[in-house]
Amino acid sequence: MPSLTGVYVTVADLIGFAATPIVKRRRRLATGGYSGTLVSRMRGRGVDLDEVRLYQAGDDVRNIDWKVTARKEKPHTKIFREERERPTMLVVDQRRSMFFGSQVRLKSVAAAEVAARIAWQTLNSRDRVGGIVIAANSIGILKPIRSKLNVVRLLKTVADANNQLSASSRSSDIADTSWHAVLMNLRRATPVGHRVVFISDFEGIAENDLQQLLVLQNHNEISLVHVYDPIEQNLPPSGAYAVTDGSRRVTFSGGNPRNQLRYEGRFDAHRTRLEDACRTRGIRFVSISTADDVSQVIFDE
Repeated sequence: MPSLTGVYVTVADLIGFAATPIVKRRRRLATGGYSGTLVSRMRGRGVDLDEVRLYQAGDDVRNIDWKVTARKEKPHTKIFREERERPTMLVVDQRRSMFFGSQVRLKSVAAAEVAARIAWQTLNSRDRVGGIVIAANSIGILKPIRSKLNVVRLLKTVADANNQLSASSRSSDIADTSWHAVLMNLRRATPVGHRVVFISDFEGIAENDLQQLLVLQNHNEISLVHVYDPIEQNLPPSGAYAVTDGSRRVTFSGGNPRNQLRYEGRFDAHRTRLEDACRTRGIRFVSISTADDVSQVIFDE
């Protein structure tokens, strides 16, 4: 299915990605204390045979390989890799700063598409899927469940939050959902052993909140998907431009070299801050623009 375009998404748009062929992902070693479909470093009873070796004192006699034992005339036992599950939580930003775009679609639409693609890929890999949807002034939480219906509920929550956005909602006198509130809810929902994917422009995230986000890597697997629009990275060609947030209107010149450098420097500093923080903790960081073909971006390796 091709990437979404435009200003808003529908539930049908997001459900449509269920039929998108998935990219085969490499098997990951899990770290949490759950049972499921990911290979663990721990050895035990499971469906994947790891090796057959000589029987040792303490081995489970039920795992003796009688064919090998008869052939080699010494008791041999089967050793299995225990399977583990990695529940996935998608943190999808649909706040006011995401209601912006100059090419193909808005950031909020790109984030919704990324969430839908990851949700369906995760479910198709037989993992549980849940999420936290950050709306302009509310937070929607769905616990991870291995269920198509739960994915549809999650995507409906995303679409509802997306359709509540408008130019008038960007007024600066309206309080936005804070990162602190998001992280408080997330810590309660993902105590240990989860895969957590943040999909946002991360505008306005304070240093303390960013550090609290990164700390989640201690007990979970964290990924950041940074969504931006090309015009946030570089000013348009020389000329006079007017922009509005729904209540205020500002005119600026795109041909002023000083303005261009200051503008580009702000974006570069923001993205570099996120990328460096992730690199320090071994957290995966992906940056995509609203003009990118999301279908060509692999979010899970």
